[in-house]
Amino acid sequence: MKKIGELMKEIGFNPNASDSVKEAFIKHLIKASTGAQVQTPSEKKIIKENPQKIVSLNKKDSFSLPAQMAFDFDEAQESSKNKKVI
Repeated sequence: MKKIGELMKEIGFNPNASDSVKEAFIKHLIKASTGAQVQTPSEKKIIKENPQKIVSLNKKDSFSLPAQMAFDFDEAQESSKNKKVI
């Protein structure tokens, strides 16, 4: 098993990048590979310093996750072929 530093070096990640950029990249890799949401050390620090600003998102709250837009152009072309032009 490789360490994260070795992986980042292999893919050409800039070793002089800021810590926040490194954290964001690692967070993205974890989410992309496992689907798990994680908090970076800086996020944990910010939450610890400002607990009054944290908003709880319960299921009963009117909050929905954004959906990715999808376009089915093949279906649109088929339906336009079936329409009569007057």
